[in-house]
Amino acid sequence: MQVKDLQQFLSKFTEANATGTRQGNAISNAVIMVEMNGFLHEIKRMEVHEHSVPIIGHSGHTAHRLVMKTQKESPLIMPTKLKDDY
Repeated sequence: MQVKDLQQFLSKFTEANATGTRQGNAISNAVIMVEMNGFLHEIKRMEVHEHSVPIIGHSGHTAHRLVMKTQKESPLIMPTKLKDDY
């Protein structure tokens, strides 16, 4: 996934409808979480890593990456059917 994919996905929640008004921006205040090993972790900070040379073993990828970092585990356990990819 690239940052542009995330931007496009999030824009669907706030794009203008037929009357020119916004659908809403409730997603703007949503907490960003990531699922790891069946647990939800809140993203605490983000970093952009830049490299002066392409990343070895990842041909076609730029030398930039957005790294989302978590801090502690969530007590919420995701149901098994939500863990699998669709």
